[in-house]
Amino acid sequence: GCLDSRKSTSGGIQFLGGDKLVSWSSKKQDCTLMSSAEAEYVSLSACCAQVL
Repeated sequence: GCLDSRKSTSGGIQFLGGDKLVSWSSKKQDCTLMSSAEAEYVSLSACCAQVL
């Protein structure tokens, strides 16, 4: 994450069939969160939304 803005970075990759890279992303989260668990939840939500 960023020490100045205290925002976490979300990232993820999706594979198809185990070895074919479909997409990847890395992005600073829009919101400032109170814990790393919250940041993980936001990252997981973004990844699931991209898959759907």
